Amino acid sequence: MSRKESLVYGVRAALAVAEHRPGAILRVLHVPEVRHDIGALLKATARERKPYREVPVEELNKAAATVHHEGVLVVTKPLATLPFGRYLDGLPKRPLLVALDRVSNPHNQGAILRSMAWFGADAVLTSDSRDTVNPAAIRVSQGGAELVKVVRAPELPRALRALAAKGVTVVAADQTATTSIDAVLDGGPLCWVMGNEGEGLSPAVKAACNERVSIPGVGAVESLNVSVAAGILLAMSRKA
Repeated sequence: MSRKESLVYGVRAALAVAEHRPGAILRVLHVPEVRHDIGALLKATARERKPYREVPVEELNKAAATVHHEGVLVVTKPLATLPFGRYLDGLPKRPLLVALDRVSNPHNQGAILRSMAWFGADAVLTSDSRDTVNPAAIRVSQGGAELVKVVRAPELPRALRALAAKGVTVVAADQTATTSIDAVLDGGPLCWVMGNEGEGLSPAVKAACNERVSIPGVGAVESLNVSVAAGILLAMSRKA
């Protein structure tokens, strides 16, 4: 596979490509058992005059380089991330954002994208400098990666300060904070900042935030999974 190709697998992720990026489809492989589940994908592929074919599961395992493909693989043009400067130029009036400080696990990234799509969030900022979205994150997102902008901001503290200068309230999720979540929810533009599960937020990122809040709990475990914490904060944002 060349750098001009990316692998999208999983039924919902594949259907989301058909709905939102049909022109990116290059070819489709699938096992016979999922033919009816992916009818919309096959129709979109045919409209784009791209090939698709049924293959044995062993061939699909090899092509996808994983057994976690749910019976379908779409070879696409890569899903590009957006440079922060370009995103800032077109910043929506009241964005709901999540910023990820060194959150590199694609399963966490994908779960966060899925929650963001559910709650209608606009974009996720990542400190990763890669110019395409991780295929595993696309699969786990269950279509969310096609709906939520992924913005690369390798200089994350600077990006957060730029958002604050545009009127966005930038709030760090920090388990040591004492400020309540309700205190920062005023219905305005908001960016939740989530840190690496092992090390938390870097000092520079923490310093770039307007506020720090924690999610209340009984303290029986050290912390929440970052994707679970992001889902809670997004849900509370939509209640405000």
